[in-house]
Amino acid sequence: MPLRHFAILALVILGVMVMLSGLGAAPDPLPAPRGEESRYPAPEFPAPGPEVSGTTWINSPALTMSSLRGKVVLIDFWEYTCINCIRTFAQNKTWYERYKKYGFEIVGVHDPEFDIAYPVENVRAATKRFGLPYPVVADHWFTIWKSYKNQSWPSRFLVDAKGQVRLHLDGEGADDQFERLIQKLLLEAHPDLKFPDSYQVATETPAFGPRCGRDTREMYVGNWFDSGALANREHYHNGKTIAYQLPENVSEGHVIVGGRWESDKNGMIYRGKQAGADSKDRMVMRYSAREMYSVMNVARGKPSRVYIQQDGKDLTAADKGVDVQLDAQGRSYLEIKEPRMYYLVQNAALGSHSVTLIPTEPGVAVNSFVFGNNCQTEFPHL
Repeated sequence: MPLRHFAILALVILGVMVMLSGLGAAPDPLPAPRGEESRYPAPEFPAPGPEVSGTTWINSPALTMSSLRGKVVLIDFWEYTCINCIRTFAQNKTWYERYKKYGFEIVGVHDPEFDIAYPVENVRAATKRFGLPYPVVADHWFTIWKSYKNQSWPSRFLVDAKGQVRLHLDGEGADDQFERLIQKLLLEAHPDLKFPDSYQVATETPAFGPRCGRDTREMYVGNWFDSGALANREHYHNGKTIAYQLPENVSEGHVIVGGRWESDKNGMIYRGKQAGADSKDRMVMRYSAREMYSVMNVARGKPSRVYIQQDGKDLTAADKGVDVQLDAQGRSYLEIKEPRMYYLVQNAALGSHSVTLIPTEPGVAVNSFVFGNNCQTEFPHL
């Protein structure tokens, strides 16, 4: 089972629920867990170094919780291909700009999910692409993750100036609760502080609920935690290349492929011949959402074109994602240049659709598909 879903399942069973966004899309709109204020010592960061603790610091020299004593610190566990994490970056940057001068710090702790998220150079590139101005530590042995007993992406711990964890929340959302507590903890440390009137916190609008619509659960294309979305009768044969026969139909939340593909825990890798837009080799999936994204990888380290269609037609300027381009004939395509999450479709409203990906180079890998509902579109698509 994907780690990012652990916490929401456990807390839903316990009945701790509010109408806020959580750890990714679920089959039905579910309220996400809301953390409770607490007070316990924040675990110390390990000695730095990839050979020592599997940690590499980015944007900053190595920090310790001891060196941060006197500051209010947000520890944000994230992963650069995680859409739930990506949707939190704008708010993080707003808080950093507002409150850093008052003694607020953010430490982004990056723990990899897919294999592409392990190389430090990929984390550096993502930190730059998303414009994260605060310290980031690549935690590739999950050393910090384990010390905080973390179980999901994103997951946020708010630490007061005395080094005590005062709030822990799994998933996106609850930004109003977080900002009110940031202000409270800064005032505890500096009672004479006065915030501008413009920093008054508005009540957040939940990102899940009937008005937002139901989007498809995240689809793992590989056999990840035995939850892969592949619906071909040939199924998975990890590490082997199989000649797949494309079924006639695919149901929501599933993927089918035609042609020669290899599977592994991360996804499906195209092993067919070099081809063009009219190739019969393809991947087809069905989803319900307003926006659609996919984690994809490059072929042999060089850019590779993948054609994309929705409901049997090329995308247009009205519904294509920011990573989709149109050629001179109006055919829609992606240039896969680096391992990351790509923005594929931006529909005008939530609905049910099929999407077809047509690879043109052997080696292109598709790891997952993720989605956004009607209330999850207002964030920088970087």
